[in-house]
Amino acid sequence: MRVPENLWYPLLESRELGQKPLGLERLGRRFVFWRDSTGAPHAQIDRCPHLGAALSGGKVDGDELVCPFHGFRFGSDGQCRHIPANGRAGRIPAGMCVESFPVREALGFIWLWWGDASRASEEPPCFEVLQSGDWHHTTTAVDWPVHYTRAIENQLDCAHLPFVHHNTIGRGGRTFVEGPYVEADDSRIRMWVTTSVDDGRPQRDQAELALAAIGREPSIDFLFPGLWLLNIAPRYKNLLAFVPVNDHCTRYYLRTVHQLGPRWLRGLVGRLSGLSNRYILGQDRTVVMTQTPHSSLDAPDDRLIGADRAIAQYRRFLRQRLGG
Repeated sequence: MRVPENLWYPLLESRELGQKPLGLERLGRRFVFWRDSTGAPHAQIDRCPHLGAALSGGKVDGDELVCPFHGFRFGSDGQCRHIPANGRAGRIPAGMCVESFPVREALGFIWLWWGDASRASEEPPCFEVLQSGDWHHTTTAVDWPVHYTRAIENQLDCAHLPFVHHNTIGRGGRTFVEGPYVEADDSRIRMWVTTSVDDGRPQRDQAELALAAIGREPSIDFLFPGLWLLNIAPRYKNLLAFVPVNDHCTRYYLRTVHQLGPRWLRGLVGRLSGLSNRYILGQDRTVVMTQTPHSSLDAPDDRLIGADRAIAQYRRFLRQRLGG
């Protein structure tokens, strides 16, 4: 699976990983995630190097992962610590190890560093606004049979709302898109969106839109490779983590993140928002599933327009990271 390397990927929610090993397909590979005796998460390839059994079918004993087939024990570094059939004093063959990956737990996600482990940064990326304050969140998780590139680009697309979401977030027939105004660095895209009913007036240029953006939160903030924030209001936002499962499946973790109302009411607000978000995502899914080719990495014939500035920037990021 072609995904950019040397980046942190959010691959599952913290709450999904308990005391038992968890086998999941992510990034086109099969991983086993597990927690040691301190609760720290670890990730390895879900295959015992002995005879290929799935380690996720085993158990955790202290700080070691135990294979269910012959009881081989592996540490968090992937090295085999004990082979029962060889006895306590027995020799462990060279190369009897499991491929392991740097892992962090942050923002309620389990993150995995995909690439050269020696280049792993200390912490995964995060939106500054979410690093302080009492934020409540409720998550909706859905799997789509689409490539991660199409999934991400759909959420950077500001021109489809009045058509795909005509009876929800796109009500009002605001088909006219000014800009959008986009700022980008080497791993971040921020987009300020202005839409209206088309009354025939010309679009403002980027300099005018830049002035209009001063002092305003971006409509959409995107951290490469797959973390997206929709700033609905200062105390109400949607956070979306895109998880590449394989070339034909992407998992969405869509969170309602807010500070509305008293604490006892926040869970209800989150659940109601989650139902709305699931319906709106379903509207997108119907269309995105029909896009060809399946991956935008294979779509040089797509003809982008001005409203696609954020999508164009995302594709530049991909080309730079993938060497294309």
